[in-house]
Amino acid sequence: MSAATSAAPTAGGTLKLVDDEESAQGARLVIAVLANDTAAKVAGGEHKPLTSVLEESEYELTVDSEPGHGSVEVNGVTVQYTPEAGYSGEDEFVYRVEPKDPGTAGGTAVVRITVTAPSPTPTPTPAPTRTKRTTPPAVSYQNCDAARAAGAAPVYQGDPGYGSHLDRDGDGVGCEPYSGGSGSGSGSGGSTGGGGGSTSYENCSAARAAGAAPVHRGDPGYGRHLDRDGDGVGCEG
Repeated sequence: MSAATSAAPTAGGTLKLVDDEESAQGARLVIAVLANDTAAKVAGGEHKPLTSVLEESEYELTVDSEPGHGSVEVNGVTVQYTPEAGYSGEDEFVYRVEPKDPGTAGGTAVVRITVTAPSPTPTPTPAPTRTKRTTPPAVSYQNCDAARAAGAAPVYQGDPGYGSHLDRDGDGVGCEPYSGGSGSGSGSGGSTGGGGGSTSYENCSAARAAGAAPVHRGDPGYGRHLDRDGDGVGCEG
């Protein structure tokens, strides 16, 4: 940036004030405003750094125009600029150098400042929480009473809890009810062959109570659930 003097030089001497753009990170900024200013003792003379031509006691440094979005304070040969809280953008102020020698003209210069807001701290991305898969407990029934109590009977092969100890006749259906039917064997698991197929015994106790024990293969009511050893005779002995 550049700044021009506010007054024409006199015969006694001149000041040339130029200040570069500065930037602040949302905090106090100390600017050596005189670091690149020059002065000449006589009109038309060679300009040299102001601080080498004039002693600090030979001039006065003041703020001529306050910044619009902050405050400034003169401290020796520097000016401290503090932006307003939360402000970011352009700002400027004007300072004046007034030599105490009336034969040397003073001048003003503009300092333009870019206030940059601090970069926000990135928020870390939380790691995704892995959901543990719970394996359902294995289903098993100790016997058909347990399967029926659980409402799972009849238990088909491939169903949870199916086991050969529940499927005595090996037809792929465990704990099927022993009831009369058409002789297909799907109702009682027994009652095959013979005449009628309408007779069925839930167990040997029922067969004995009916006076039908032992029940031979082909007899009404015969079923594999009564013939545990598979010799063709159920409820023997």
